[in-house]
Amino acid sequence: MKEAARKYGALLLVLVTVSAVCLLAAHRKAGMFIDEIYTYGLSNSYYAPYLQDAADGSLEDVRISREDLQDYLTVGPGEGFAFGSVYYNQVHDVHPPLYYWLFHIVSSLTPGVFSKWTGLLLDYGLYMLTLVLLYALAMVLWDSRFCAAATAAAYGLSIMGVSTMLMIRMYVLMTLLTVQLALLVALLMKEKKPAYYPLIGLTVFLGLMTQYYFVFYAFFLCAGYVIFALCRKDFKSLGLFALCAFAGVGLLLLCFPASLDHLFAEKLVSGGSALENLRDRSLHGVRLRIFTEGMRLRKLKAARYTVYLLAALLLLRVRRLPAALGELHCALAPGLVLILPALITFPLVAVISPVVSDRYLYNIIPILCLLPGFLLRLWQQCCGEVPLPKMAAVLAAVLLLGLWQNRENPPDYICPEQYDFNVMIDAHADAACVYFTDNYSSPLTQDLLQLIRLEDVFVTADPASQALADYLAGRDTRECLVYIDTNSYWTDGYVPKKLLPEILENTDYTAWEHLYDYGLSSAYLFVR
Repeated sequence: MKEAARKYGALLLVLVTVSAVCLLAAHRKAGMFIDEIYTYGLSNSYYAPYLQDAADGSLEDVRISREDLQDYLTVGPGEGFAFGSVYYNQVHDVHPPLYYWLFHIVSSLTPGVFSKWTGLLLDYGLYMLTLVLLYALAMVLWDSRFCAAATAAAYGLSIMGVSTMLMIRMYVLMTLLTVQLALLVALLMKEKKPAYYPLIGLTVFLGLMTQYYFVFYAFFLCAGYVIFALCRKDFKSLGLFALCAFAGVGLLLLCFPASLDHLFAEKLVSGGSALENLRDRSLHGVRLRIFTEGMRLRKLKAARYTVYLLAALLLLRVRRLPAALGELHCALAPGLVLILPALITFPLVAVISPVVSDRYLYNIIPILCLLPGFLLRLWQQCCGEVPLPKMAAVLAAVLLLGLWQNRENPPDYICPEQYDFNVMIDAHADAACVYFTDNYSSPLTQDLLQLIRLEDVFVTADPASQALADYLAGRDTRECLVYIDTNSYWTDGYVPKKLLPEILENTDYTAWEHLYDYGLSSAYLFVR
């Protein structure tokens, strides 16, 4: 027991601290970003990827009940472990199916239950495993338990790390597989075990089956290992490595041929949009500045301060620095092979990402957090034998910086504004509800967490529709909640100032009140 505590005490402290922060943030999560809602629908809706599919193929003059929305989000009776349905849904989406399969497995254990904890507990488990793998990776590189623990702490308590866990989406699994691939390559550089080659190929396959953006770091990492092997004239290892890595790509095409359609389709989040963004050089500088400033000023602040702290400690031992670097030369080449691909991936993904969102960079953040661990190892080498209390104090400082950052800057995807939206909707829970959209599911999906609190919603594009008049006559309530699709990016949307008078003209409601605006829509309350 004492030996285990000595070996893994620092890691356990990091895992417990990060767990407390993650679970507190998960408890505070009040809503979901639209893509998170799609995760539930695409994973659990039985051969019906989008709401229009669940509504018999059309959102024109259709009533959707609370039960219909619940069925879209959850596993229905007899629909558990329907992996074919998940596969079908993802063929019609723009992402590969691996994370959705995992999510569907978890959902199948609690059929009919819609809860944020379904996704958050899955993500939490994947996040903790990522930290363990990152710790193992740092151990392979720096051979110091405190340095490895500091690396895991720097990432685990970063705002981008916690945001990765909070977003119920495939990025947390992509991050885990990125760290796993880096670990396997690091192990291969250290020792040529035959088992590493097929494991690398398998990890490439699983990463690509999770998110196509996995390819960027994986490609540059593999290129780095090729250069490493060429420098050592290790042609046998190079051949086996290349064969297994390409086999991983081949398995993707064999198991999910729809990936080719996704990568070349002219959709917002497809390969077509990536090429379009790459060609538009006028936006490259703007995009890089947005990504860099967001990460530097807020989301990686604690990791940056950790680097400053360790750099200051190194300055106190600057005379020993050249000798320490020489003593650690065996770790420098593997470290560069792992970290440089992340530095190359960052600007490329920032430029081509379909929307300006740092979630496309989540998977390289733990790799970048290897830098604080290396600086700590370098300081340790400069000092010679560092007493345990000093190393513990440095680790405590890293943890405190991370805790401070989480107090100062909450992570993304908590969606606190949706708590207020729910309160507003609950105050009118008995009202009729009409959603104006032009047969397009995204705005409706975005507002689904509020709509599911109501008895039903009638979807239409025409305020003069007879079907709408029949629905309102059937509900016969004094109040009517009206949502208007204001999205002008994916569709033409509506102009509320023009539509609101038309609604009054074609119904017997006499006044309206604006409730809130959110993303793709605006919500109003009409009264008689």
